[in-house]
Amino acid sequence: MHSFPVKNGLLLRYSPMGHIGQGIISINIDEGYKFITHYVEDLRNVPIIMQALQERRARYVKGIDYLTSMPSRYVSREGSEQFIVVPIFHGNVSIGYICGDEFEGNFQMSSTLLETFTSFGRLTGELFMSKKQGDNVCPLSKRELEVMQHVALGESTKEIAAAIQISDLTVNQYIKSAIKKLNAQNRVEAIVKLCKLGLI
Repeated sequence: MHSFPVKNGLLLRYSPMGHIGQGIISINIDEGYKFITHYVEDLRNVPIIMQALQERRARYVKGIDYLTSMPSRYVSREGSEQFIVVPIFHGNVSIGYICGDEFEGNFQMSSTLLETFTSFGRLTGELFMSKKQGDNVCPLSKRELEVMQHVALGESTKEIAAAIQISDLTVNQYIKSAIKKLNAQNRVEAIVKLCKLGLI
């Protein structure tokens, strides 16, 4: 909030499966923060956000483009006529986004500032996906953990295989092995356990 000329921000996670955005936290410089986990949105209904996530580039709209294309829940105050969305991504995968519509003073967007916002989203994504997140010992091999990180992003077996250049069969073997080592019943439970260990 102190790094950019915005007065408010929504932080949301993004699931490529179903193109769902789910709220995490809302921050306002004047009002503090609140959790917004009840908030869920099919982002196919919000083309500005969907485009930013697909292109992994910050997007800014104002005026009539903003007023005609944004659902009312994204308008935080009456008279707001501009909006920014910053995708949080790692590699080719968007994992969340930050958006806001209240700006400081006589704010003017520039291409340089948009690139700065995009870089912020990339660096944040790298931080979230860092393998150094937890001090816990990982029960998985390096490759198993890598595959499970891709699973956590909602990627399909084919997408994982293409991303790390192994066969679909090998991807499935790594997933089965990881589930067994984590003493989990399925992929979802395995991901939850890895999250609790701070490994995802």
